[in-house]
Amino acid sequence: MEIIKQFGINPILLAAQVVNFIVLLFIFKKLLYKPILKVLDERKKKIEESLKNAEEIEAKLQETNEKIDKMLAKALDEGQKIREESKKEASVYLEDVKQNASKLSQEIIKKGEEALRVEKEKMQTELRVEFSEIVAAALQKVTGKVLSKKDQKDMIEKSIKGLV
Repeated sequence: MEIIKQFGINPILLAAQVVNFIVLLFIFKKLLYKPILKVLDERKKKIEESLKNAEEIEAKLQETNEKIDKMLAKALDEGQKIREESKKEASVYLEDVKQNASKLSQEIIKKGEEALRVEKEKMQTELRVEFSEIVAAALQKVTGKVLSKKDQKDMIEKSIKGLV
Protein backbone atom coordinates (compact mmCIF):
# COMPACT_ATOMS: atom_id res chain seq x y z
CA MET A 1 0.00 0.00 0.00
CA GLU A 2 2.82 2.20 0.47
CA ILE A 3 3.52 2.15 -3.19
CA ILE A 4 -0.05 3.28 -3.79
CA LYS A 5 0.44 6.17 -1.36
CA GLN A 6 3.76 7.10 -2.97
CA PHE A 7 2.04 7.46 -6.32
CA GLY A 8 -0.74 9.50 -4.73
CA ILE A 9 -3.52 7.08 -5.43
CA ASN A 10 -6.50 7.10 -3.14
CA PRO A 11 -8.00 3.56 -3.03
CA ILE A 12 -11.54 4.80 -2.30
CA LEU A 13 -11.42 7.22 -5.20
CA LEU A 14 -9.97 4.54 -7.43
CA ALA A 15 -12.77 2.16 -6.50
CA ALA A 16 -15.35 4.90 -7.15
CA GLN A 17 -13.82 5.61 -10.54
CA VAL A 18 -13.85 1.89 -11.43
CA VAL A 19 -17.53 1.69 -10.40
CA ASN A 20 -18.28 4.85 -12.43
CA PHE A 21 -16.44 3.36 -15.42
CA ILE A 22 -18.41 0.10 -15.16
CA VAL A 23 -21.71 1.99 -14.80
CA LEU A 24 -20.87 4.17 -17.82
CA LEU A 25 -19.79 1.12 -19.78
CA PHE A 26 -23.09 -0.62 -18.97
CA ILE A 27 -25.12 2.51 -19.88
CA PHE A 28 -23.23 3.02 -23.13
CA LYS A 29 -23.64 -0.65 -23.97
CA LYS A 30 -27.38 -0.59 -23.34
CA LEU A 31 -28.19 2.86 -24.69
CA LEU A 32 -25.69 3.43 -27.49
CA TYR A 33 -23.93 0.25 -28.54
CA LYS A 34 -27.04 -1.91 -29.09
CA PRO A 35 -28.97 0.79 -31.07
CA ILE A 36 -25.88 1.46 -33.20
CA LEU A 37 -25.50 -2.28 -33.86
CA LYS A 38 -29.21 -2.44 -34.68
CA VAL A 39 -28.87 0.45 -37.18
CA LEU A 40 -25.80 -1.19 -38.70
CA ASP A 41 -27.64 -4.53 -39.02
CA GLU A 42 -30.60 -2.80 -40.68
CA ARG A 43 -28.24 -1.06 -43.07
CA LYS A 44 -26.53 -4.34 -43.82
CA LYS A 45 -29.92 -5.95 -44.57
CA LYS A 46 -30.92 -3.03 -46.81
CA ILE A 47 -27.64 -3.27 -48.69
CA GLU A 48 -28.10 -7.03 -49.13
CA GLU A 49 -31.67 -6.49 -50.34
CA SER A 50 -30.47 -3.79 -52.73
CA LEU A 51 -27.79 -6.10 -54.11
CA LYS A 52 -30.34 -8.90 -54.45
CA ASN A 53 -32.76 -6.53 -56.23
CA ALA A 54 -29.95 -5.30 -58.47
CA GLU A 55 -29.13 -8.90 -59.42
CA GLU A 56 -32.81 -9.59 -60.15
CA ILE A 57 -33.05 -6.41 -62.23
CA GLU A 58 -29.88 -7.38 -64.07
CA ALA A 59 -31.32 -10.84 -64.79
CA LYS A 60 -34.60 -9.32 -66.00
CA LEU A 61 -32.66 -6.85 -68.16
CA GLN A 62 -30.65 -9.69 -69.66
CA GLU A 63 -33.87 -11.64 -70.31
CA THR A 64 -35.49 -8.57 -71.87
CA ASN A 65 -32.45 -7.99 -74.07
CA GLU A 66 -32.61 -11.62 -75.23
CA LYS A 67 -36.31 -11.24 -76.02
CA ILE A 68 -35.60 -8.03 -77.94
CA ASP A 69 -32.82 -9.78 -79.87
CA LYS A 70 -35.17 -12.66 -80.72
CA MET A 71 -37.89 -10.24 -81.80
CA LEU A 72 -35.42 -8.29 -83.96
CA ALA A 73 -34.18 -11.50 -85.55
CA LYS A 74 -37.77 -12.57 -86.21
CA ALA A 75 -38.60 -9.14 -87.67
CA LEU A 76 -35.51 -9.32 -89.90
CA ASP A 77 -36.54 -12.77 -91.11
CA GLU A 78 -40.06 -11.60 -91.83
CA GLY A 79 -38.72 -8.53 -93.60
CA GLN A 80 -36.45 -10.73 -95.70
CA LYS A 81 -39.39 -13.01 -96.56
CA ILE A 82 -41.54 -10.04 -97.51
CA ARG A 83 -38.69 -8.68 -99.62
CA GLU A 84 -38.29 -12.02 -101.42
CA GLU A 85 -42.03 -12.29 -102.00
CA SER A 86 -42.08 -8.76 -103.35
CA LYS A 87 -39.24 -9.57 -105.71
CA LYS A 88 -41.08 -12.65 -106.95
CA GLU A 89 -44.32 -10.73 -107.40
CA ALA A 90 -42.47 -7.91 -109.14
CA SER A 91 -40.77 -10.35 -111.53
CA VAL A 92 -44.11 -12.04 -112.28
CA TYR A 93 -45.72 -8.64 -112.83
CA LEU A 94 -42.79 -7.53 -115.01
CA GLU A 95 -43.08 -10.70 -117.09
CA ASP A 96 -46.82 -10.07 -117.42
CA VAL A 97 -46.18 -6.51 -118.54
CA LYS A 98 -43.57 -7.71 -121.05
CA GLN A 99 -45.98 -10.27 -122.51
CA ASN A 100 -48.77 -7.71 -122.71
CA ALA A 101 -46.42 -5.21 -124.33
CA SER A 102 -45.26 -7.86 -126.80
CA LYS A 103 -48.85 -8.78 -127.68
CA LEU A 104 -49.79 -5.13 -127.99
CA SER A 105 -46.81 -4.36 -130.20
CA GLN A 106 -47.65 -7.35 -132.42
CA GLU A 107 -51.23 -6.16 -132.69
CA ILE A 108 -50.03 -2.65 -133.55
CA ILE A 109 -47.66 -4.06 -136.18
CA LYS A 110 -50.48 -6.17 -137.69
CA LYS A 111 -52.80 -3.18 -137.76
CA GLY A 112 -50.04 -1.09 -139.30
CA GLU A 113 -49.35 -3.71 -141.92
CA GLU A 114 -53.08 -3.97 -142.68
CA ALA A 115 -53.33 -0.21 -142.94
CA LEU A 116 -50.31 -0.16 -145.28
CA ARG A 117 -51.83 -2.90 -147.39
CA VAL A 118 -55.15 -1.04 -147.62
CA GLU A 119 -53.31 2.22 -148.41
CA LYS A 120 -51.20 0.42 -151.04
CA GLU A 121 -54.31 -1.01 -152.72
CA LYS A 122 -55.95 2.41 -152.60
CA MET A 123 -52.89 4.02 -154.16
CA GLN A 124 -52.71 1.31 -156.81
CA THR A 125 -56.35 1.91 -157.66
CA GLU A 126 -55.78 5.65 -157.83
CA LEU A 127 -52.65 5.10 -159.89
CA ARG A 128 -54.56 2.88 -162.32
CA VAL A 129 -57.24 5.51 -162.67
CA GLU A 130 -54.68 8.25 -163.31
CA PHE A 131 -52.65 6.01 -165.59
CA SER A 132 -55.78 5.13 -167.57
CA GLU A 133 -56.59 8.81 -167.92
CA ILE A 134 -53.07 9.55 -169.12
CA VAL A 135 -53.15 6.61 -171.57
CA ALA A 136 -56.57 7.71 -172.83
CA ALA A 137 -55.35 11.27 -173.31
CA ALA A 138 -52.20 10.05 -175.08
CA LEU A 139 -54.20 7.77 -177.37
CA GLN A 140 -56.59 10.57 -178.17
CA LYS A 141 -53.71 12.80 -179.20
CA VAL A 142 -51.97 10.10 -181.18
CA THR A 143 -55.04 8.76 -182.96
CA GLY A 144 -57.01 11.93 -182.99
CA LYS A 145 -60.23 10.23 -182.03
CA VAL A 146 -62.09 9.96 -178.74
CA LEU A 147 -62.28 6.45 -177.37
CA SER A 148 -65.34 5.12 -175.67
CA LYS A 149 -65.23 4.21 -172.01
CA LYS A 150 -65.27 0.52 -172.85
CA ASP A 151 -62.37 0.89 -175.30
CA GLN A 152 -60.45 2.94 -172.77
CA LYS A 153 -61.02 0.30 -170.12
CA ASP A 154 -59.87 -2.56 -172.38
CA MET A 155 -56.73 -0.70 -173.44
CA ILE A 156 -55.88 0.24 -169.88
CA GLU A 157 -56.28 -3.31 -168.68
CA LYS A 158 -54.02 -4.58 -171.49
CA SER A 159 -51.42 -1.93 -170.68
CA ILE A 160 -51.51 -2.69 -166.99
CA LYS A 161 -51.19 -6.43 -167.60
CA GLY A 162 -48.21 -5.72 -169.80
CA LEU A 163 -46.55 -3.66 -167.03
CA VAL A 164 -47.19 -6.09 -164.26
